[in-house]
Amino acid sequence: MALMDHIGLKRMHHVSFAVADLAASKRFFCDVLGLPEDERPNFDFPGAWLAVGDRQIHLIEQTGAGREVRGSISRSDHLAMEVEDLDVVKARLNDCGIEFAEGGNERLGMSQAFCSDPDGHTIEFVQYH
Repeated sequence: MALMDHIGLKRMHHVSFAVADLAASKRFFCDVLGLPEDERPNFDFPGAWLAVGDRQIHLIEQTGAGREVRGSISRSDHLAMEVEDLDVVKARLNDCGIEFAEGGNERLGMSQAFCSDPDGHTIEFVQYH
């Protein structure tokens, strides 16, 4: 039995990113990528919940003390989203002036594009063939 089954883990619920400028991050995720904003409880700190299918991205604005936010691209600290048509995503990123890198793995039958959000978090888009 897998550990996931043993402790009752079902699936990923959300990904959370610390962001320096909530408005800039919402422009990227909502306006560029087209993610709708979900209702969020009235916490005592600024943030936003965005829908990705039946999952969410939580943006948490952090300034001053706490986790430092700065642009650094990391292979391990990223969000990956499966897409139907990678060419459509790349065209949208181009239209919005967002630089991206391409990758892929023929053995796994996938193509990828990578860009950064306003805080430097790596966003991966993957299409399986």
